[in-house]
Amino acid sequence: MPKRFNRDCGQRGGEIASGGGNHNGSVAAEFALMAPLLVLIATGVADFGMLAARSAGLAATARIGAEYARTYPDDISGIQHAMQSAMSFGPPLTFPASFPRSCECNDETPINCSASCATVGRPGPNRMFIRITASQPFSPLVPWPGIPEMLTAATEVRLQ
Repeated sequence: MPKRFNRDCGQRGGEIASGGGNHNGSVAAEFALMAPLLVLIATGVADFGMLAARSAGLAATARIGAEYARTYPDDISGIQHAMQSAMSFGPPLTFPASFPRSCECNDETPINCSASCATVGRPGPNRMFIRITASQPFSPLVPWPGIPEMLTAATEVRLQ
């Protein structure tokens, strides 16, 4: 054991056992410098998380609309209603006027939906697709430099 060690105080001579001197207020000053940066990072993470959650919900809603469209492909308002009522959305969803259909043969050659692949000399049966799209506005918590004040989350599902 060193000569000048005081067992009762945990000190050696006049030094504090941790090895530092008197640093009153330095921790508060460091926190005052770092707190705005930490708040900015936390706000950015919250904004990104909210946008990611909104996009995931929008993708799930489009899949629900696609499942409805599989059964009732001509019911445009029914598809929109199924998507709108699937989840509670703050700003309402935005839909196109119609959900476009497209047809193609097995070799991915686009054809008119009223035509047959056999009549145009292409292999395979007609494959019909319907494109389900929806979008929703999103405004971040903080106006970030270089990012618009209003963002639009959009999703699209192509159903055969």
